[in-house]
Amino acid sequence: MPSHKTITVLNQTWDLLPEKAVYWRDTETLIIADLHLGKAGHFRKEGIAAPGRINRKNLDRLTELLNRWQPESLLILGDLFHSSANREWFEFEDWRMKYRSVMMRLINGNHDVLHHSFYRTAEIDTFPEMVLSGFSFRHDPQLPQNKQSKNVITVAGHLHPGITIRGKGRQSLRLPCFHFTEKQILLPAFGEFTGLHRIRPDETDRVFAVVDNRVLEINL
Repeated sequence: MPSHKTITVLNQTWDLLPEKAVYWRDTETLIIADLHLGKAGHFRKEGIAAPGRINRKNLDRLTELLNRWQPESLLILGDLFHSSANREWFEFEDWRMKYRSVMMRLINGNHDVLHHSFYRTAEIDTFPEMVLSGFSFRHDPQLPQNKQSKNVITVAGHLHPGITIRGKGRQSLRLPCFHFTEKQILLPAFGEFTGLHRIRPDETDRVFAVVDNRVLEINL
């Protein structure tokens, strides 16, 4: 059984999940970032070999989370779909109709380039940024913030954070992670075909790595 990590942020209870997602108990919201659905199909269209079942595997993982946690809403911090529409988008639309009772909101990411009619058909509300309960939910943490989000904690994706763990000798392992600083929280990429960007945390940061179906805090 996957093992999650429960923490308190701004007096709110968050479960950090090994599926690289957050369940925000106080609002019954599941939060994910950077699915990049359709990326494999985009690569294949360009003549680059890519695994054919990545889209299905990502949706299966998301299905499992929705069934287990039963959230009222799903908040996606950008890059839901990687490219222009392909058959994998319509596979996602079919999946979405099975979960119409779950409110879905998308923070626009740099890859979310589909015409707004696609999101409307899929019953997904889109926003450039959302400020809720002291958090500023956005895609790119490095973009300038608007005035209403100056004194809140930024929660973002985009960077696909990973931490390098070093063992004895020259052994090392790079793992996806949740990265917490005083004013910013970075979520790992939910999608499997996304890669990792190695973070360099300060000793005052908190880092939670996804290791063998568990979320573990890393001693810095």
